[in-house]
Amino acid sequence: MKTGKGTILLVDDDPKVLASLSTLLENFGYRTLKTPNPTEVFSIIDNQPVDLVLLDLVMPSIDGLTVLRKILEKKPSLPVVILSGHGTIAKAVEATKIGAFDFLEKPVEIEKINITIENALTKYRLEKEKQSLLKQAFEKYQMVGVSSAIRDIFSLIEKAATSESNVLISGESGTGKELVARAIHIRSKRAAGPFITVNCAAIPEELIESELFGHEKGAFTGATERKIGQFELANGGTLFLDEITDMSWRLQAKILRALETEEIQRIGGREIIKVDARIIAASNRDLKEAVQKKLFREDLFYRLNVIKINIPPLRERKEDIPALVDHFLKIFCEERKRPPIKITPAAMEILLNYSWPGNVRELRNLIEKIVVLSPIEAISPEMVELALKDTSLDSRPFLNPKITTSLIEARQKVEREVILSKLLAYDWNYEKVAKDLDISRATLFNKLKKYGIKRKPSNLEV
Repeated sequence: MKTGKGTILLVDDDPKVLASLSTLLENFGYRTLKTPNPTEVFSIIDNQPVDLVLLDLVMPSIDGLTVLRKILEKKPSLPVVILSGHGTIAKAVEATKIGAFDFLEKPVEIEKINITIENALTKYRLEKEKQSLLKQAFEKYQMVGVSSAIRDIFSLIEKAATSESNVLISGESGTGKELVARAIHIRSKRAAGPFITVNCAAIPEELIESELFGHEKGAFTGATERKIGQFELANGGTLFLDEITDMSWRLQAKILRALETEEIQRIGGREIIKVDARIIAASNRDLKEAVQKKLFREDLFYRLNVIKINIPPLRERKEDIPALVDHFLKIFCEERKRPPIKITPAAMEILLNYSWPGNVRELRNLIEKIVVLSPIEAISPEMVELALKDTSLDSRPFLNPKITTSLIEARQKVEREVILSKLLAYDWNYEKVAKDLDISRATLFNKLKKYGIKRKPSNLEV
């Protein structure tokens, strides 16, 4: 008996019907579960994997519609196909309105039941894949923090997600504006639609109009074929306009018209194209100040500024740093399939004392750098100092004032820890260690002598 196509739960008070349906479906390659008692349905779907329920509509103990409602309460996405007698077609139609996938009239036609079940299972699997992708998106674009400021942002995200209103996100570079936009999108009813990002500051002025609205073939020199713009591509989803203050005054007017009419025209085209895209805009500048200086249109500002979310810089919510560090360490260790790395209290203190001009983006990059370059299981203060020294653009002091180690001493300590970790990992095979570190055996032995690393009888250096 084949059972690879899925498991179907058969519910019918007639044992003969159960037996014949079970034989038929198992011949089609399905695994079947059977019960003549509709009250058993709920424990079965709770405790066993079920991909579809084939439910009789008329049973003496419980009405099939009642069972259907309870199934959908427990498992909203589980497909239910109703079996209906000749006199219950009206009830079967009602069942589809409640949420049943379809109904089959008894006696069931063999070909029809096979097609109906295949269609129902295809829809179910697509829904499961969609939910899996959404779960992955939730995890990938998860926002982390414990501060009152970040909790307020979480609340605004949830409110914005249930609305269709435009959103304006402000904050310094690196604070996570796109992350907030994606969080709104994947929590909204548009989550299954596209999320399109346009960085208005990164596209030359002469190209951005075509990027947003598209163009027809021959619309200008170099337009050798039709181009679909980002507004069209975002149809049914979300269009994220980052650094919107970098747009020209003329282009701002076109954006405003598109928002007001929900219509666009490609450059060089005459066709009016309806678009249904939710707009989330962001800027690292003060938009009110830009309006006052006539750098940004006042009418567009009010059109965008329906829901306002301001993300404070990381230096103003340092209580979020430990949670962010743990989050990034988990991500990068899992990506590289390596054991978890901890951070020492002294190293964390350095991170808390640093000014973070690059905000969360800088912290993420720093943690990734340490995870990639450090093979040990605990992040020391010296590692943090070196990583900050190599990557920071901030000239302000960032070191823990309690740390008195010089830069040379810090480098030597990290190098010693790396070499020792490699020796232990390769069971003191000098050739493999030298190859991994990309140095000669002679250089390795010189460093072992320099740092006083000796192989003990237990193979552990103390």
